[in-house]
Amino acid sequence: MKIIRAIIASACLMFLCSCATRDSVRPSLPAETAFNKDAGRGQWIYVMLHLENGKELLFIADTGTTGAVLDKSLEPILGKRLGTRKANYPFYGKVTANVYKAPKLYLGSTCLATGNRILTDDLSRLSSDRPIMGILGMDCLRHYCIQLDFTASKIRFLDPDHSENENLGEKFLLTYTYFDGLTLIHMNLFGQSNTYLVDTGDTGDDVALKPKLFEQELRKSQEQTSSQFIFSRQIKTPAGVLVHEVFFPGIVFNGEDCTNFILGDSPGRNLLGLRFLSRHLTTLNFPKRTMYLQRSNVESFADKDNITNFLGNTLDYIFVPEAVKFLSHLKEQGQLPGWLKDERGEVSIFWTQGEDSPEVCPISRTFIATKKGDVSKYHYVVVQTSKNSALKLQKAWRTDASGHILNEYPVP
Repeated sequence: MKIIRAIIASACLMFLCSCATRDSVRPSLPAETAFNKDAGRGQWIYVMLHLENGKELLFIADTGTTGAVLDKSLEPILGKRLGTRKANYPFYGKVTANVYKAPKLYLGSTCLATGNRILTDDLSRLSSDRPIMGILGMDCLRHYCIQLDFTASKIRFLDPDHSENENLGEKFLLTYTYFDGLTLIHMNLFGQSNTYLVDTGDTGDDVALKPKLFEQELRKSQEQTSSQFIFSRQIKTPAGVLVHEVFFPGIVFNGEDCTNFILGDSPGRNLLGLRFLSRHLTTLNFPKRTMYLQRSNVESFADKDNITNFLGNTLDYIFVPEAVKFLSHLKEQGQLPGWLKDERGEVSIFWTQGEDSPEVCPISRTFIATKKGDVSKYHYVVVQTSKNSALKLQKAWRTDASGHILNEYPVP
């Protein structure tokens, strides 16, 4: 499926509780609840809640969302509309959401602490395979100490005042953003310390960096690479935003290897995504502003969740590595346009997802190569007209760092 980042940013309108008072009185804790086994593998954490009348609703648990959102189809049971509010989905752009008094939401027999207001929007745009009816945001989650066990596919609600007595792993301090009440963490990744938004709504990346930091990390990785290619892709979102993601066979975090690591770019904030959290037994003690990470779920990332899932579909899984081999062979034979026959130096190649269907031929993808010490970008369009036909180089050109064409090359 196409990865979706769903972050709704709005004013702090939802931090008064409807089923509990503020942090001075702890809300009742729900029982342990199961969530979907594919959470953190390109899917959100799905939990089933219900209204006071017993109507069940499938929700996403999203720490990157300020307040709760319900699907527009539920508006007839919410009473009088109280107004509208601007909201923003990075994948889908800005929308105008309606504001209603928040209904009581239950997990099992427990009424959850939520805000006084709730937004409504058409949530069908977020997923075609599951009927999402709500997003559970930080107006609710901030009241709880939540443990996400991705090995058992369970969410546990722990006593926030006594969780430190347990062996929960390495401890990190959390802070909250002033404007929208979202959760930030300061940690060291890629050899540098940065602040990240803890975002269970980012299902595609381990980590996403702001464009400047992303480019710096990509360039550093290219310079450190010898014979190994870095797989990367660009996807245009429905809102027209070009999203760039890079697949690393592995990085080191806290002295341990994180295999099959996906780094994305983020136009607003640095993000710590659900994919990274799902590598651990993750405990988010929001009232005490702490997060614990205990390494687990390692084999899943080492053996199963590899480049196949990153490429996303069967034909790209076959086509992209073959195209990289094809371009590498041309380079070795001195036939790759723009490369001297005996030219040494490392090359990293990434591709841009095409407009054609990735499931059928003909297929074409644009691959962009960069050389160590060269700010130019070398573009190659590789095509395959049928499933069994040979790959061909259709077009080749060189641009400067800003994308201006410097040379157009004849193809062999």
